Amino acid sequence: MKTRQILIILLSLFLVGIVIISYKLGKKKGIKYGVENAESIREKNKTKIDSNANYIEKDKYVSVVTVQNELFPVTLNGYGKVIAASSINISSEVQGILTSSIQLKKGTHFKKGQVLFSIKNTDAKLALKSKKSSFLTLLTSILPDLTIDYPESYNDWRKFYDKIDVNLTLPELPKFKNSKEKSFIISRNILTQYYSIKSDEERLKKYAVVAPFTGSIIQSFTDNGAVISPGMAVIKVLREGKLEIEIPILSKNLPLITKNQEVSLKVNNNKTVVGKISRIGDYINPETQTVPVFVAINNSKVALYNGMYLESTIRCKSNTMAMLIPRTAIFSDEKVYLVNEQNKLVETKVDISTFQDKTVLVTNLKNGSKVVSEAVVNVKEGSEVVILNK
Repeated sequence: MKTRQILIILLSLFLVGIVIISYKLGKKKGIKYGVENAESIREKNKTKIDSNANYIEKDKYVSVVTVQNELFPVTLNGYGKVIAASSINISSEVQGILTSSIQLKKGTHFKKGQVLFSIKNTDAKLALKSKKSSFLTLLTSILPDLTIDYPESYNDWRKFYDKIDVNLTLPELPKFKNSKEKSFIISRNILTQYYSIKSDEERLKKYAVVAPFTGSIIQSFTDNGAVISPGMAVIKVLREGKLEIEIPILSKNLPLITKNQEVSLKVNNNKTVVGKISRIGDYINPETQTVPVFVAINNSKVALYNGMYLESTIRCKSNTMAMLIPRTAIFSDEKVYLVNEQNKLVETKVDISTFQDKTVLVTNLKNGSKVVSEAVVNVKEGSEVVILNK
């Protein structure tokens, strides 16, 4: 048994030795061959690389579009947010405790002429009644003098006196018959007291705030029971029915649009609304280099809400000859590749009139030019190409 194991070990060592000797002899022979034939090996590799390069260079296939300039109706596409044409803050001009018969919460609807809220006016009413009582006392003191000095005016002032009710607004003053009567009335402080009371009557109307139009509340700053100060905003409201959308337009496209021009607006459910350009801004957004264009939306049968986004399409006329090419033809810094008569690429910068969904309108390409219509890789100006769609 031991003899067999010894024989196996010796045989293994013998085979390992043969392998090592063979490796060393082969390596030595290979190095010697490489040194002696280095120049021929280098020439073979160079030839192989050059043939591969030529093969790759000849296999650049491209698709092209042939330029044929014509008058294109320009379409300006964009997105804009729906905003209320009339949105205002309603505040109180007087001080007091606020009360309201409607909920002063977001979404509350109201109609034109409806009382939105009121301010407790008990003190103001009593003060006004007190002033009217004092005014009646003053009139009582001048009536006897009028009977003696101005009998022709006495009846008018007597009727004026009889019409005064502390719970109602003051009637109109009698007309003066002459300058003496006017001087007499002024000297007795009648006009001062009268117009002071009329001012307080107008101020009393401000204790109830009436809706200037039909709409809804979009923001509330306070609630029932709060003490309101003059000038304090109570609610923010928007007008119902009158909406508009603000669309950013590139400044270079402004000559293509005009006021009252129709604009097609697409809603999320693919329904279309037609609006008209109502205003064009006279300032540029420095970040986007666009000008805001406002489109009025009146009497829309499609439900639109303040804050929703719509896709806009403005169809414009153009007097410039242009060519429509795929957007895939454009690469860095608004350039395209043209294929010349020798089937080599020529890098050309284009003047883009407008961007559309999948195409661009360019204005400086000559008729008959062949524009590479799709992105190509591993090429540069001067690369030779093969046109697929001759």
